[in-house]
Amino acid sequence: MRGRALVALLALAGCSSEPPPPAPKPTARATPAPRPTPSPRVLRPGQLPTPELDGAVSVTGTWSAKPGAATFSDEQGIVFAIRCDRSGRQILLSRGPFEGDSIRLFTDDAAATFPAQMVDGALEAAVSTGQTFLDALAKAERFGITSGKTPVLQVPGNKAIGAVVRGCRPAGR
Repeated sequence: MRGRALVALLALAGCSSEPPPPAPKPTARATPAPRPTPSPRVLRPGQLPTPELDGAVSVTGTWSAKPGAATFSDEQGIVFAIRCDRSGRQILLSRGPFEGDSIRLFTDDAAATFPAQMVDGALEAAVSTGQTFLDALAKAERFGITSGKTPVLQVPGNKAIGAVVRGCRPAGR
């Protein structure tokens, strides 16, 4: 008898006059991640999308070269310079007259950031002659350069860059 009473109590305990709690309200769906905007230019095999270059200000100017150095200048002065420091076994990249603690460069297939310091009014980075980014820079049809919080400037490439890089490397490299 005791067993039946216990079962009856348990059965009654399961019954309740209270309404069930309301179902939880559906939560808002997570917003899908934005899709990257495709590059406005047609990419050739091996090229990477370069949003830094796609939005860069194109600089008009001229290249000048002498043995071991090449300079790109516009009407305001030197925008970019590359020169060989053979005794230091390095290549010096300059951007002037801007401030910052690094020089960032972008090509169609590579990007690099180099620590820099002010030298004679220009921001200068010393790069090892074996730095592989120099190969990308040497063959680039265009490249971007920036330092600090300045906008990326798009500079046309030039064969003189490759001549400086090849001329500064030890023979056979």
